[in-house]
Amino acid sequence: MGRSQLIQEIVELERQVGRIIGQHAHIIWIDSGLTLPQLRSLFLIANKGSTNFRKLAKALGVTPSNVTGIVDRLVEQGLVSRTQNPEDRREMTLRATDKGKALVSNLREVGIKHMTHILSVLSLEELSALAQGLSAFIKAADSYKGRIKDEHD
Repeated sequence: MGRSQLIQEIVELERQVGRIIGQHAHIIWIDSGLTLPQLRSLFLIANKGSTNFRKLAKALGVTPSNVTGIVDRLVEQGLVSRTQNPEDRREMTLRATDKGKALVSNLREVGIKHMTHILSVLSLEELSALAQGLSAFIKAADSYKGRIKDEHD
């Protein structure tokens, strides 16, 4: 099998892995009543600790006005708080509430538990090969990020 065929196979395998891992977390997500953009926003806000509309919009690849409705619904559901930035009253600071953090944590835990169960059926050799392959992938991705950053500076 040639290099390009292997790359195509790996890309397809990665998509399948994503579907498998997401299956159980998907149940909790659906029960939460959140749309995918709301869920992505909640994860971004929770991961950052705090952010503002402009930074959230940039991370989502949309305009700040597009984020307003998403954030409004997250605030209404008690998942995100919105407070005025004391240093710049025109800017609102967004933070995940305890309820929002709990939902994010719960989704992560379900994913980890599901992944752990799947991995537990692999042999030691298979686990070692998978760890080596994933480590190589992460190293390549870090290198790729560095090249993109250099091109934009």
